[in-house]
Amino acid sequence: MNNRKKHVLNKAHELFIEKGFQATSIQEILDSSGISKGTFYNYFSSKNELLISIFKEIYSELGEKRKNLMLGQDKTSTAIFIQQIELLINTNNQYKIISLFEEILFTNDPELKQFLNRRRVQEINWLYNRLMDICGIDKKPYLLDCAVMLTGNLHNLIYFYSLDKQRHTDVHKIVQYSVNRIIGMVEDISKKGERLLSPDLLLKWLSDSAENDRHTDSKNIACVIESLKLMIKNSVQNVEEQKKYEELVEFVEEELVEPENRRRHLVQMAIGELKASISDSECHKAICILEDKLKKME
Repeated sequence: MNNRKKHVLNKAHELFIEKGFQATSIQEILDSSGISKGTFYNYFSSKNELLISIFKEIYSELGEKRKNLMLGQDKTSTAIFIQQIELLINTNNQYKIISLFEEILFTNDPELKQFLNRRRVQEINWLYNRLMDICGIDKKPYLLDCAVMLTGNLHNLIYFYSLDKQRHTDVHKIVQYSVNRIIGMVEDISKKGERLLSPDLLLKWLSDSAENDRHTDSKNIACVIESLKLMIKNSVQNVEEQKKYEELVEFVEEELVEPENRRRHLVQMAIGELKASISDSECHKAICILEDKLKKME
């Protein structure tokens, strides 16, 4: 992302926090960032797309920080997991994300609500996979429930903890407490064989997310690719096969960086190999959606 576009995102973000998303006009964004209307629409098709771009930029940075925390570390470490969750909470606080999310819910805008739902599914998916790292693949049937419960615990504990104005909200203490409770529950739930949500639902939600993007602007092809990556991670158990498929998807993604130089025949071969090799029906559906969107870009 170029510096000028980044500058527009920062200025718009400041205005959205100060005045609210709905109350901020495009003209105010132009005045604050010092760009013309033509430049604005060269960057963004709408104010909605601008807001979504702000969220994507923030969460892309969060994803990199989470990955960096894992470098050279034991993936079963609860201490690292706790730090990664703290990163999310601190990021949300730093950028006032929750207030913007709440406004999206009140606006009832389909495009923004679709993005918000996709973001929530991606976070649940991340928690689910990290719990699998820590608790083991044998606990997989029960971990979607646990990921959802962990999210609810964190949300409510932070809220009620902060009602006591006489003490500082200790994010680390809350996250540590919540993670320890959930991990303790995993063993008990698995022994009893109780669950409400099947992990297969994650594949459906991710697939639905990709399906919803089928008819959107080609710029949103990144959402389909991201959904496909997550679905491969969830559905392919063999580590070597998973790595192979992820590399194929990443190759396609890299080829889209410069569309004019895209090696179409190699991209088609990569898509063809994915379709022929992956048997999971939801993954196959997402691959077809990706193939369809690529054809429309030509």
